[in-house]
Amino acid sequence: MKYLLFFIAFMSVLPLGYILSMDRKYMRYAFYAVILPVMIFNQVSINFFSHETYRGTSRGMEVSLVYLMALAMLLGMVLLYRRRPLVPDTGCKLYMIYFLLCIPSLINADNLLFSWFELWKMVMMYLIFLCTYYYLYHTRDFSTVMTGFGIVAFVTFLSVVIQHVKGIHQANGLFPHQNSMGMYMNMIAPVFFSYYFNSKKGWKRFLFAGFFLVAAASCMRTYSRGAMVCLPLGCMITCILSLRYQFHFRQVQILLPLFLICFFGMLLLLPNIIKRFENAPKESLTTRQNLAEAAWNMMTDKPFAGVGLNNWGIKINPPYTYCEYRHGNERRNDEFKEGIVETSYLLVGAECGFLALAAFLIWLGYYYVAACKLVKSLRHTDLFYIPAGIVGGLTAIYLQSTLEWVMKQQVNFIQLMILFAALSILFKYRREFSSGKIGVTA
Repeated sequence: MKYLLFFIAFMSVLPLGYILSMDRKYMRYAFYAVILPVMIFNQVSINFFSHETYRGTSRGMEVSLVYLMALAMLLGMVLLYRRRPLVPDTGCKLYMIYFLLCIPSLINADNLLFSWFELWKMVMMYLIFLCTYYYLYHTRDFSTVMTGFGIVAFVTFLSVVIQHVKGIHQANGLFPHQNSMGMYMNMIAPVFFSYYFNSKKGWKRFLFAGFFLVAAASCMRTYSRGAMVCLPLGCMITCILSLRYQFHFRQVQILLPLFLICFFGMLLLLPNIIKRFENAPKESLTTRQNLAEAAWNMMTDKPFAGVGLNNWGIKINPPYTYCEYRHGNERRNDEFKEGIVETSYLLVGAECGFLALAAFLIWLGYYYVAACKLVKSLRHTDLFYIPAGIVGGLTAIYLQSTLEWVMKQQVNFIQLMILFAALSILFKYRREFSSGKIGVTA
């Protein structure tokens, strides 16, 4: 039945694209269908050649409703606005270089199909980027993007409350894992905070204040140590940038009540937070260190191409010797299964080599630098809150990614590409936005 529904949806892409090309208003509604389905991502996705038990970053050639809607929107925009370049900015070129540098790793891959799963995912992520980029290029509708993230945060919070009532200690909300939810909220919560903190009037600032509170509460309720440490840091950076570049007296009035709300909320969670840090199993740290050592062994053994894209789950286990660290020269047995290294950067380096890792870091760094430059360029505009918030969010998740690999999970990757597309548009047309020549919906 699921395959039948998929093919019906797939055959609907072309007519849907035509319908969307008839009116910009339709595209605004359709874009919610790109953001919101991450809450039920597994339910609206189908895996071809699926290997659900494989411990890797991709377990099948995944096609999601998110990707189909993005494709339909792109087709609609092509029909409505004619052809646009497939590589619209420098960030896209850097992503292409990263993608191409991952391909040589297939030489060392034991399972090429698993590598194809990850390459397919990377292509789908680029589809999400292009869809968002051209949607914002033609509509300047940043409000729909941020409100969509807010709806995800609110519905996720309701799910977290239900899980709390059921006695689930580490809530994961509607996400595959609590670390996934923690990183998702870490990325977007500073943007919500930035909108409320920098807006001087309008009812939407209270809406975004609510989005911030539910996103922060959901993040803290994961009891993920990395997420709990990184969220305050991201919000603090956003606060400092806001006071530095767009100071007004209302910000001072906001800080005290907001601080009190967060303080009392923290007090409610404090016993469990302390317990999470004090009672964390020592094996957790040891395992992280051992997996990081294994990743480094892979990088030094195959420095130029790595051990194979999405082949970590194979190469970390016997008969390969990268796992020998765990029990010295003696294996426990030939069937034990190791997890994934808890660092996005080491995972990329281990699977694809040093050159791909360098390209990955440069790609991530490009958008961080672009966001920092936009903070100054847009300091006198209503769009200032976006780069100010994203700088804080990127700081949080880049740091969190030294402790967790979930940046490469689909829902987190989708969020990252959408926000990168928003940064790309803002950076490319920053002079027009700062001078008011381009009208926007902030």
